[in-house]
Amino acid sequence: MRKLWPLFLLLVACGTQDPTGVGMEPLRLTSTSLPPAYLGEAYTATFSAEGGVRPYTFSLEGKLPQGLAFQGGRITGVPREKGQFPVTLTVEDGAKNSRVQRLTLTVSDPPPPRLTLVAPPAQVEGPFLLLGRVEVRETLGFQLELPLRDLNPDLASLKVVSPVYLLDYDAEAGLLRLDVAFARPLKDQEAFRLLLTPQKALTPRFSPRVVFYDKEGKPLGEALKRGRPFADLLQLAQNWGKEGKELKGDLNGDGKVDGADLQALGQGYYLKASPPPPAGGEGGQGQGEGNAP
Repeated sequence: MRKLWPLFLLLVACGTQDPTGVGMEPLRLTSTSLPPAYLGEAYTATFSAEGGVRPYTFSLEGKLPQGLAFQGGRITGVPREKGQFPVTLTVEDGAKNSRVQRLTLTVSDPPPPRLTLVAPPAQVEGPFLLLGRVEVRETLGFQLELPLRDLNPDLASLKVVSPVYLLDYDAEAGLLRLDVAFARPLKDQEAFRLLLTPQKALTPRFSPRVVFYDKEGKPLGEALKRGRPFADLLQLAQNWGKEGKELKGDLNGDGKVDGADLQALGQGYYLKASPPPPAGGEGGQGQGEGNAP
């Protein structure tokens, strides 16, 4: 009889694999909501399930926005219309059990990029670093006007992620202006850092004006006034370091796009700065705005 025990244990172990799904975890959908979609941007939503008996089969009822399609448990495509689209998702397992989930897909305009300024959250008396991060959406560049009340910038300390930028600081107006162009769209990265020294003990607060440029180089808002169009700076960024004939951005005609062209563009680029408006609080969080956390 002892020799039969291994065979008996093997049969018991095999018996736990129940193809009908009885005794297993119940079938359930793990997709309880859909990520938002944005007009004109690639979209993917993948559905999944747990429990029951594999394989799973997904089906979807309802009208999807133009440009999106459902196949193999996924919604993919590029939406071409905005709105809210209710759909019903069903999953069926290998034992013919099913579960249903009602979902709503929302398609809206893409949110704008945001410049987040990171500085000490408490009172400071000595020099500190101001960091500027581009977040939320991709951008090919931005124009920044930053009033620096009771703060002195160390312009030599400025570090910018792109070599293609122009800087101006009017001490009388207390206004720093920085225009930056990228060779490729930037997102969720530090764009610049600058050392600031307070004239007195203070808690840093900033109310910048920022205009971003999208992946096609179009301004997201009204461009800030400059002596030359920002598009000229973008051309420099797109062809930076290239050599050849009739290159856009080759302002001095030497057959290459480099620092000499950037210097030529900088002549007369910034108009005379206007004095900053009176202080009106700590500023708000909106498109192109940022405060120290």
